[in-house]
Amino acid sequence: MSTTEPGRHERTVSETRRSRWPGWIWAVPIAAIGIVAWLLVRFTSARGFEVTLSVEDATGITAKSTKVLYRGFDVGEVADLSLSNDRKRIELQLDIDNDLEPEVNTGSRFYVEGGSPSLSDLSSLKSIVAGPTIILVPGQGKPQRRFAATAGSPPKPLDVSVPYLVRFSGDVGGLKPGAPVMLRGFTVGEVDRVELQTDPRTATITTPVVLLLDPTRFHLQGAPAAHPDWTEVMNATLGKLVQHHLRARLSQEPPLIGSPRIELEMQPDAQPATLSTHAGVYPEIPTDESGGGLSEFARKLGQVPIQQIGANVRAISDHLERLVASPQLTDSVRHLDHTLSVLDTTMQKVGPQLGPTIDSAHRAIDSLRQAAGEIDATSASARKVVGANPLAASGNLEQTMRDLSGAARSIRALADYLDQHPEALLRGRADQEALR
Repeated sequence: MSTTEPGRHERTVSETRRSRWPGWIWAVPIAAIGIVAWLLVRFTSARGFEVTLSVEDATGITAKSTKVLYRGFDVGEVADLSLSNDRKRIELQLDIDNDLEPEVNTGSRFYVEGGSPSLSDLSSLKSIVAGPTIILVPGQGKPQRRFAATAGSPPKPLDVSVPYLVRFSGDVGGLKPGAPVMLRGFTVGEVDRVELQTDPRTATITTPVVLLLDPTRFHLQGAPAAHPDWTEVMNATLGKLVQHHLRARLSQEPPLIGSPRIELEMQPDAQPATLSTHAGVYPEIPTDESGGGLSEFARKLGQVPIQQIGANVRAISDHLERLVASPQLTDSVRHLDHTLSVLDTTMQKVGPQLGPTIDSAHRAIDSLRQAAGEIDATSASARKVVGANPLAASGNLEQTMRDLSGAARSIRALADYLDQHPEALLRGRADQEALR
């Protein structure tokens, strides 16, 4: 039975219910807005296009700080760093200006300058304060966006590059791409790459090195001026030079501590050879491994008679030890010490008397000179009294005056001698010396 009165309606009561969707549903659009904002900021802050550079060591390289330079001009920077998939290298994301995009091709190279400061490369020492710098060297070819960096300073760009091969049988001593190729002190090319080759049939291991030579730096006489075929010209030139004993060898500058490089030199004693143009892709320049390289230095070092030198040093050391420990040396030192003690005692006794003795000698010399003067005065007075009369009371008066004059001269000579040799008062006059 209904309890509602006739003519009255029931009141509607509302209540709040919780939705089945949680409140974090709004996080989805917020995250989308954040991602769009980040992409927008990244797009507006980027300088140009992106290049991936792989390096072995990223010491000192920091994002937003390490610069990319082209001919000394700032053209980009390191945007980010990450580990490679195999975790053996570091990958740098470079942000480079769009103006340089045509210059980044398969022939381009990137150098990390100052990554490993060394005395052999003085220009790398500035990185101790400023940090490493990435140098872009443009090249030709198809567009490319992934590169492997080369450590060290970039060489001077080559105007023309003609590839050649040299093959070493020993250790190349850390020869790296970009190392200079020298001819009589002039840089005529650079090392393009260093490889390792093993032949199981002959059980030989060699190190082929590809060189890039610039014909314009050879200053070839008689070369065609209008669009020459540099490969043909260089092959003909090097073919003649090799016949006249041109050889390639390893060297270091400064010696032993400097960076390895390739030297092209005339070796008069080299065995006859030719420029091989059929053995491989590149013409091969014969090498001379008898005059340089770390292996040659080690070989020469092994020829030094180190054991014999060590035995001689030990023999000298034993002889010195016996000499120092000998009784004769001890007695000699003791006798020398006694002699010095006696001499010191004598000087202490004689020293106080030496001054008065010298003063007495000077007074005696002055008295002798005074006596000589008085004798001369007496002789002069006597001559005045006698005058010109030779028949005086004593016929010997003239002779007496001559004797007085001689005595005065002798006394004066004695005074002069004692003045020059005062020690004569102590030890007497030498027999061969006489007064005049």
